[in-house]
Amino acid sequence: MNWCFHCYAVNRDPSGPCVHCGAPIESPAGLSYDQQLIWTLDHPDGDRALTAARILGSLRSRDASPALREAVIAGRDPFLAAEALRSLIAIDGVERWRPWLEQLAAEDVSFMVSDVARRALHPQH
Repeated sequence: MNWCFHCYAVNRDPSGPCVHCGAPIESPAGLSYDQQLIWTLDHPDGDRALTAARILGSLRSRDASPALREAVIAGRDPFLAAEALRSLIAIDGVERWRPWLEQLAAEDVSFMVSDVARRALHPQH
């Protein structure tokens, strides 16, 4: 299976124009590992996106912070949103995001996201 770098459509061939959007399916040359993982956060295969979020957190990839925050805000997948928030906290720390974490802990968002926020704010509980 070959995923288009631009629209994530599945293509039969590993290179050439995408059958869906017409753009070259290959990723741009010279992408770093972190950049490839950031691209994967929007992948339609939820397991791949979740794994990318987890790895970005373990690598403490500061470049990934905006994309991880967007994954939380977008809320398309509650499992991804919770993992992205865990990674964001691992990268930047609680204090950097405290006001937003307090908001997430109190808001009517995915229970998984609010639970991650509450645990980060009150680790002894």
